Amino acid sequence: MKNLLLFSFLFISTFSFSQKSKYWIRFKDKNHNSFSLSNPQQFLSQKSIDRRTKQHIPLNETDLPLTESYIDSVTPFISQLNLRIKWFNIIVVQIDTSINIDSIKQFSFVDTVGEIQSNPTRSTFGNNKLEDVPPVDQHIVYPNKYGAAYHQINMLNADLLHQMGYSGKDITVSVMDNGFYRADLIAAYDSVRNRILGTWDFVNNELNVYNDGSHGENTLSCMAANQPHEFIGTAPDANYYLFVTEDNSAEWIMEEYNWAAAADVADSAGAQIFSTSLGYTEFDNGEGDHAYADLDGHTTVITKASNMAFSKGILVLNSAGNEGQHPWLHIAAPADGDSVLAIGAVDSAEAVADFSSRGPNSAGRVKPDICSQGKNSAVVTTSGFAGYSSGTSFSCPIMAGCAASLWSAFPDKSAREIYDAIVISADHFWSPDSLHGYGIPNFYNAYLFLKTNYNGGILRVDENVVVFPNPFTTELNISLFNEEPGKHKIELFDLQGRKVYDLDFYVRDKTFEIVKIDVMLFQQGEYILRFDGEKEARRLLKLK
Repeated sequence: MKNLLLFSFLFISTFSFSQKSKYWIRFKDKNHNSFSLSNPQQFLSQKSIDRRTKQHIPLNETDLPLTESYIDSVTPFISQLNLRIKWFNIIVVQIDTSINIDSIKQFSFVDTVGEIQSNPTRSTFGNNKLEDVPPVDQHIVYPNKYGAAYHQINMLNADLLHQMGYSGKDITVSVMDNGFYRADLIAAYDSVRNRILGTWDFVNNELNVYNDGSHGENTLSCMAANQPHEFIGTAPDANYYLFVTEDNSAEWIMEEYNWAAAADVADSAGAQIFSTSLGYTEFDNGEGDHAYADLDGHTTVITKASNMAFSKGILVLNSAGNEGQHPWLHIAAPADGDSVLAIGAVDSAEAVADFSSRGPNSAGRVKPDICSQGKNSAVVTTSGFAGYSSGTSFSCPIMAGCAASLWSAFPDKSAREIYDAIVISADHFWSPDSLHGYGIPNFYNAYLFLKTNYNGGILRVDENVVVFPNPFTTELNISLFNEEPGKHKIELFDLQGRKVYDLDFYVRDKTFEIVKIDVMLFQQGEYILRFDGEKEARRLLKLK
């Protein structure tokens, strides 16, 4: 297996397990740097560079490694160097005396020194109508192929992506969690093992992520497991990085810095999607607690890192949280992030789970963003067999794997375009709320949106039928959401009442279908749409 020590940008030094306080040191700049933005191959992988180039994202100073001479200068005054986070131009260190803190503050290149609360005692808390669209048959279902995981992928219609041949190939997902216990031995991961591109435990400073923490293994299975007729995840052909950032022994804010460091490394390595089933609100002994007001989309350390990742072209998905029945109630950081897809949980009947955290964030932004099955979700357990567990911990990776499969169909699309298509496809898109967000996405519909020009005016026929763009020039699309499976009919008439177009088509239940009409058949002017024989007419304007 490859490991991140092969990359020159990995930064871990010796690690102390002492319970003494840790501090972050922010430098004022990155002057006197031995690296240059004109030669990014020195500090970014080619895949990371390519991701930026495809999305027209320029390099900036946040991409540069830290200035080594600054670190060398403060080293005599620290006892341990724990983390380097180039995005924030900080190092996380252990400092034993206040005299040393004062000495560090005297350096002209040091901006700020801040304390990270000491790791407290062990926690008591547990842990076919569009050109070039591959044909799919919406009558076909494959419960035997997916085994226990069938319902949770079928709910999102992502099995249709797999049917078309899109299952995450060449997309790289970074998973941050508490450990991936026995994932190196479980048969369900046999086919993905050579696509685990790197591992690192940021808590214990080691390569081995398979010796502790079952939660990460459970979440990984929702995406990566591939055992036909037993369990197939939502992105069985993707590549993965596995990072431990969650400290199993306690809940403290250092874990947010671990996550930011892992995100920094994953970016440099070329990851395209982050899947995280973690969230932070209150900490053991009340040290460093967040207030709800802090969850405004851009304040906490982990939320800032999440937004930074999106600015680098990475799609960030995070569990909304499991606070729906607790006093906190709301989403947790970084699910509040302006650029984060926060994933809520529904049950098998698509009702919002009682435990799923509520929105909005404290700035009023819709949260959660979208939902998938998180109650009684199928997972592969550390024993290697399928089981069931509940939490937004599982709705998130189910969704992340679907996103990876979708992106594998459109590798040249940007993170923003993938984000938008997923949200637009959701069943509450027109009426979001604090329970569902925008609702349950339909990934076949998201695929069809990405195959069309969905920018432009929209004509709403009724709550389930949308026509776009309006006026139309080169193409005309009609989007229909169907609650029940059935046949439908579209007819277009000119103003003299002559029928110029008609189409009969079938739509699967809980599914969007998008019909693309060849406008070369029409002359410039207005047309009347009739849907399923309705009496009410809608006028459309076609412009040359």
